[in-house]
Amino acid sequence: MSDPSQQVMRLGFGFAISQALRVVIELGIPDLLSDHDRAVEYLADATGTNADALYRVMRLLAAEGVFQEVSPRRFALTDVGSTLRADLRSGPGDFVRMINSEPYLAFEQLMHSVRTGEPAFDKVFGKRRFDWLAEHSKQAALFQRAMVALGQGSNDAVAEAYDFKPFARVVDVGGGHGQLLSAILKRNPHLSGVLFDLPAGITSAQAGVGGDLPRTELVAGDFFEAVPSNADVYVLKKVIHDWNNERAAAILVNCRKAMTTAGKVLLAETIVPPGNEPHQIKMIDVTMLAVTGGLERTEAQYAALFAAAGLRLDRVIQTKGPISILEASRA
Repeated sequence: MSDPSQQVMRLGFGFAISQALRVVIELGIPDLLSDHDRAVEYLADATGTNADALYRVMRLLAAEGVFQEVSPRRFALTDVGSTLRADLRSGPGDFVRMINSEPYLAFEQLMHSVRTGEPAFDKVFGKRRFDWLAEHSKQAALFQRAMVALGQGSNDAVAEAYDFKPFARVVDVGGGHGQLLSAILKRNPHLSGVLFDLPAGITSAQAGVGGDLPRTELVAGDFFEAVPSNADVYVLKKVIHDWNNERAAAILVNCRKAMTTAGKVLLAETIVPPGNEPHQIKMIDVTMLAVTGGLERTEAQYAALFAAAGLRLDRVIQTKGPISILEASRA
C-alpha cells in the first residue's frame, strides 16, 4: 500500500494516463489488437509512430489494466482495453478523446475558475463551450458521439423508470442525438415526440447517431429563447448541469411557459450524494466548473432551482442506472 505522499504523487500524474489513453485511441491501437497480440514494432509500423516511444506509452497503460504485456515488447488487449475499440457504437473511446482535447486545455486554467467562478474554457478559447462547438463541426460531432458513450445505459434506464402512459406528446429539450427520445418512443408507441436542440444536435440525430426516431418532429432552436409549446411532458437529460443557476432557471421557465396546464418537467441528472465517498459525478462537477460554467447539484439544490423557475419538485425517481429522474409541476 502506498503512503500518503505516494498517493498524492499518483493523483498528480493522472494527466499522463488520460493523455496516453487519448493517444492509443486516436492511433487505433485497440483495433489492431482486437484479434491477436502484437509486437510493438508491428503496431508502430502500422501507425507511423516511434516503436520505443509507443512502447513506453503502452507499458504505462498495461500497468493500468488497459493492455497486457504478454512477453517483452508484445501486447494483448484486456477486457478494459476492448471497450476502446472503434467498432463499438457506444464505447467510451469517443468520450476519452473529447474530454482530453479542448476541455483538457481548459483545465490548465482551473485556477481561473476557482478564483472567479467563471469557466476557464471561455478564457482559453475566447467564447463559451457550446458557442465554440457551433463553429467547429468536427469537434461538435465528436462531442455528440461522446455523449452517446457517456449516456450508455442511462437512456434505457430513464425510459424504463418513468411511466409515460398518461402523456401524448413529449419534448426532449436539448436532446442532441436523440438517443433518449428514441428509447422513450420505443417503449411508448402511443407517444409522439419532438427533438429540440441546436442545429448541430439535429444534424447528429438526422444522421441516426442516436437511433430510430419514429413519430418525431426535429426542431432546431435555442432553449434560452423558447421551447416547442403545448406538450405535456418536457424531458431534459444532462442539460441543466451544463449551466449556472441563473441560466438553468431560464431554461426551466421556458419549459413551464410552454407546457400544458397539467404538464410535467423531468430532469434526468445524477444527484451529488452526501459524504466523502468517491463518485464520478464529483469529477464531472469540477469539469462543469472549468468547461461550461455549470454544476452538478444535490437534491436540495435542484428543489431550489425548480422553485426559482416557478416549478415544484414532486418526487425523485431512482433508475437502475447512476441517474435519477426529478419530476416537477407548476408551483
